[in-house]
Amino acid sequence: MTSPKFASRTAQNGVALVVVLLLLLLVTLLGLAAMRGTWLQERMSGNLRARSMAFQSAEAILREAEAYAANQRPVMPAAGGGCSAGLCGMPVNGTASAWESAGFWDSASNYRVSNIQEEGQTMGYVIEDMGKGEDVSDDCTTSIDMSASACSTTVQRYRITAFARLANGSEVTLQSRFQVQ
Repeated sequence: MTSPKFASRTAQNGVALVVVLLLLLLVTLLGLAAMRGTWLQERMSGNLRARSMAFQSAEAILREAEAYAANQRPVMPAAGGGCSAGLCGMPVNGTASAWESAGFWDSASNYRVSNIQEEGQTMGYVIEDMGKGEDVSDDCTTSIDMSASACSTTVQRYRITAFARLANGSEVTLQSRFQVQ
């Protein structure tokens, strides 16, 4: 009686097929994972671009508002008097500024519409009265004897808030403090 040392060829039929199918499944899963990662990175770069465009728009709006405040010297509402066409009185007793309220930027009558606004966008600014004071700019220095300021000019101070919401939904709010002599 002889004992078989090797299994017969007929017992191994289909094993190679199962191994190849498992390898194919593994490669497919790796490919899907790579595609998903690429898709996610594409979305992130698109969102970054949209945010950057909104930021650049808000900066342009801020410069437009600063030029308006410097050239027009707007007549501001009384303190605590709220906003009128983007010109706001000074907040009193720690109250929040009007632009901080929900839905403020949804009505164009609340803010001054920017010259760069296009269809489907919300771009505007608010100029808030922050009172009068002495010039505190970098070019004002103290005299050598330290007894008097070299410039004691009275200035009007403003807080300017610029808002940009693009058609793709990205939005940015920027602020600056601005003073006019």
